[in-house]
Amino acid sequence: MSYTGNVAADGPPDVRELRGLTVSKLSVGPMDNNAYLLRCTATGEQVLIDAANEAPRLLELVGEGGLAAVVTTHRHMDHWVALEEVVASTGARSLVHDADADGLPIDSEPLAEGDRVRVGDRELEVIHIVGHTPGSVALLYRDEVDGTHLFTGDSLFPGGPGRTTNP
Repeated sequence: MSYTGNVAADGPPDVRELRGLTVSKLSVGPMDNNAYLLRCTATGEQVLIDAANEAPRLLELVGEGGLAAVVTTHRHMDHWVALEEVVASTGARSLVHDADADGLPIDSEPLAEGDRVRVGDRELEVIHIVGHTPGSVALLYRDEVDGTHLFTGDSLFPGGPGRTTNP
């Protein structure tokens, strides 16, 4: 079965196997938010993007492999409801752009434009996208074989530009 990226609340994750990274996309409710678990195929290290909700489902997705970090793409509550529980259960670091850190329920390490988030021997580049919130970020993964992948939070929506109208 090939990767489509189509996921539904309460449904199974869709998994894409890249050369050096496995991407598992899961929809969590009640707002049908996407959460992404990235696993380095060489080291097994994992990073979660947006602990949006449903901590038990996210922790099941993480499994026994542990979690190095959780990146929150922006401070809106529907992208971090499960953050505190996921971090407490896994010991993962919490990462968020400094301009959005005050909106999260736990202390987090700051991210800035151009920073790199390691996933084992792979890395994601942090892109600061002002407009949805002051600290919105996208994460860019580049691979010479698998191409470019962008994790955008709410800066892009399927079929539309996303919500980038805030000052």
